[in-house]
Amino acid sequence: MTDVFFVILLFVICIAITSKLEFTATLKTNLIIIPIMLFSIIFLFTSNMKNFSFSRVFPILGNGFVNTFILGIGNIYSFSGIAFLYFLPPLLKKPENFKKVAITSVVIFALYIILTVSIILFMFSFFVSEDEVLPLYFAARYIEIGTFFVRLESVFLLIWMLVFACYLSIVVRFSMLIFKKITNIKNTKILAYPFSILILAIALLPKNYANVKYYEANIYKYIILGFSYTFCLLLLIFANVKRRKERKS
Repeated sequence: MTDVFFVILLFVICIAITSKLEFTATLKTNLIIIPIMLFSIIFLFTSNMKNFSFSRVFPILGNGFVNTFILGIGNIYSFSGIAFLYFLPPLLKKPENFKKVAITSVVIFALYIILTVSIILFMFSFFVSEDEVLPLYFAARYIEIGTFFVRLESVFLLIWMLVFACYLSIVVRFSMLIFKKITNIKNTKILAYPFSILILAIALLPKNYANVKYYEANIYKYIILGFSYTFCLLLLIFANVKRRKERKS
C-alpha cells in the first residue's frame, strides 16, 4: 500500500550514496550480492523440481520457426547487458584478462537465464498469457522445508531488491564515466545527485504498470536495439576507418 514515489526514492537514495563512493566499493558489493542471487535462483530451481511439469516444454518451437527465430529476434534486447563488456577494458587492472572476464560473465549470465526461464516454463506456462508481475516471486511461495520454513518469498524479494540496487548502481556509474569522457570533467562524483534526480523523474513518468509495459515493448526495446547494436557497430566501423586514415597520413 506504500506510495510508489517512496519505493522509488529508496532506490534513488541508494544510487546517490553509492555513486559518491569509489567504484571499487560498488564492485566489491556486487561480488557479495551476485553469488547470493545466483545461489537463490539455484535453490529456487532445486526446491521446486517436485512441482515441475516437464511436458510444458512441448511442443518444441510451438510458435513455429518464423515466430521463434525471425519475428522473435526483436527480443534480443533482453541481452543488452552484454554491452557493458565494451566499457570494461579501461577499468581492468590487467586488460589482457578481458577475454577471461568476458567469458566468465557470459557463462554466469547464461546459467542465470536458463534457470530462471526453466522455473517459469516448467511451473507457470499460463504466465505467458496472464503477464503476471514477478513470476519467480510466486514460484517462491511453493517452497516448503518442513513445517517451519514456509512462505520464503519475502527472503527472495529482499535478495532481488539488493540485486536491483546493485544493477542500478553499476548502470549509473558507467553512465557517469561515459559522460565524463564526453565532457572531459575531472570529477564524476558531482554527477551523482543530478543523475539520481534524473532517474527519479523518468521513473515517475509512467502512470501505471500498463504504461510501463507499453514503453518496454514499443519504445525501450527499439532504443536498446538501436544503441547497443546498431550504434556501437557503426561506431566501431568509423573508428577503424579513422585509424586507417591516420596510419596512411
